[in-house]
Amino acid sequence: MARPAAKALPPKHLVALAVVAILGLFLVADYLWASSRSAAPSIWPSRVDISTRPTASPPPSANKQTKGNASTGSMDISATFADLRAPELQWEQMAEAPVPRLDGAAIQIKNLLFVFAGYGTINYVHSHVDIYNFSDNTWGGKFDMPKEMAHSHLGMVTDGRYIYVVTGQYGPQCRGPTARNFVLDTERKEWHDLPPLPVPRYAPATQLWRGRLHVMGGSKEDRHEPGVEHWSLAVKDGKALEQEWRSEIPIPRGGPHRACVVANDKLLVIGGQEGDFMAKPGSPIFKCVRRSEMSTQISLLH
Repeated sequence: MARPAAKALPPKHLVALAVVAILGLFLVADYLWASSRSAAPSIWPSRVDISTRPTASPPPSANKQTKGNASTGSMDISATFADLRAPELQWEQMAEAPVPRLDGAAIQIKNLLFVFAGYGTINYVHSHVDIYNFSDNTWGGKFDMPKEMAHSHLGMVTDGRYIYVVTGQYGPQCRGPTARNFVLDTERKEWHDLPPLPVPRYAPATQLWRGRLHVMGGSKEDRHEPGVEHWSLAVKDGKALEQEWRSEIPIPRGGPHRACVVANDKLLVIGGQEGDFMAKPGSPIFKCVRRSEMSTQISLLH
C-alpha cells in the first residue's frame, strides 16, 4: 500500500522560518565577534589614561587621602579632549613692593618694572614711581612724577625706552580727570610734556601703532559714561611730531580698563569695563558712589 505524500507547508510559514533562521545566524555571528574582541587587545583605543602619577607603580600609601591633600590619581577621558603634557608652573613670592597700590600703572622694559602712582588708600594717592629689578629681586630708584600728572586710571604704553603716560584721574576718591599727557625717558629719568587730549578720560586704551600714539575709549568726565572717541598723535623717540591730536575711527563700544595690543599689524582692544564709581553729588571730597558693569567684547581695527 503506497504512503501518502507529505503535505507541503503554506508559503507564509516558509517566510517565517526564513526570518527565524536569519536572526539566528546574526545572533551567532555577534556572539563570536564579541568573544574574539574581548580575548584580543584593541588596535584603536578610544580612551586614553591621563595620569599625574609616575610610570612606575606607586606605593599603596600614595593612593590614600591625606589631611588637607587628596590624591589626584588618574583621569580617564576621551582621546578627543586629551591635553598635551606640559610642565607644571610654580608661583614664587618676590620682594614686597615699597607701598600698596590700587589702580596705578606698570610697564616693563627689559629687566626693570616701572610702577606708577595709584591709590594708597581711598583718600590718598601716590605721586611717584618705584622700580623693580627682576635680575636681583629688589626695589629701588624711586623718583617723583610731574605735579600735574594724573594719579590713577592712566593710559600707558612704551616703545622700549620712552613711556607715554596719557590722561587719567587727578587726586583721590572719585575726583575729575586731567587731559595732561607726559612722556618719561627711562634712561635719563627725565619727564617731558605731550599735547593735551581734546577732552580728559579715565583709563583709556593706549597703544603705539604705525608711528602714532593711539588713545581710545575710557570713561567720560562723569566717570561712569563710556567714551568711544579715538585719537592719535604722531610720535618718535619720546617727542610729539604734531601739535594736536587727530580724530580717528571711534571704537564700537567704549569704556575704561580695556587691554590693547598690536598683533599682525592690527590694533586690538579687548574686554574692559562699562560704568564705574561716580562722585557723590555735592560731596566736598568727591566721595565715590558704587556703580559698575563689565564687558567681554573684543574690537579689531586694521
